[in-house]
Amino acid sequence: VFSIPLSSEAQIKEKEKPIPTTRILFVFDASQSMFGRWQSDMKINIAQKLLSKLIDSLKTKDNLEVALRVYGHQKQYPPQDCDDTKLEIPFAKDNFDKIKYKLRTLVPKGTTPIAASLERAADDFTPCENCRNIIVLITDGLEECGGDPCAVPQYLQKKGIVLKPFIIGIGKDYSAAFKCVGTYFDASSEQEFSKALNVVISQ
Repeated sequence: VFSIPLSSEAQIKEKEKPIPTTRILFVFDASQSMFGRWQSDMKINIAQKLLSKLIDSLKTKDNLEVALRVYGHQKQYPPQDCDDTKLEIPFAKDNFDKIKYKLRTLVPKGTTPIAASLERAADDFTPCENCRNIIVLITDGLEECGGDPCAVPQYLQKKGIVLKPFIIGIGKDYSAAFKCVGTYFDASSEQEFSKALNVVISQ
């Protein structure tokens, strides 16, 4: 007696299903404190250089799109402007060089509205049937605008962004403040920062 595997139809459907597009949104700190000295250079220069290098390595990956949101770069502090967050480069195919150029031209100016930036990030992901959405926050400081970063993962989940953000803290261990937000990486040195970026991408 023959028995046809029930799973054959499911297997055909599985084969037909396209590979999901992975969308990585980098949320980048360009607040005034990024002018601070760190290891061999200023924090902003090191972060720009290492993130640009990572962006180059992503160019060859299939089914991948990237975007860049920046905060603290539009308004000088003081006075404090907690609305200083902007999607600078939206998701698109082959926009890697645009992101690199934007990173090069950033000048740290303002404050640190982390919760607001992560909440706005939800709208940076346009509707997509077959996408994995990832946020990578790169910061050298804590929330300065009274927002609650711990409330953000729940807010993002409601918007269909189920993965908690990855946070890379530059120069100081902020794990206690960010463990409620997502997966935290402590970049205490340039080498650790570079390693953290690569670990996040491989995950």
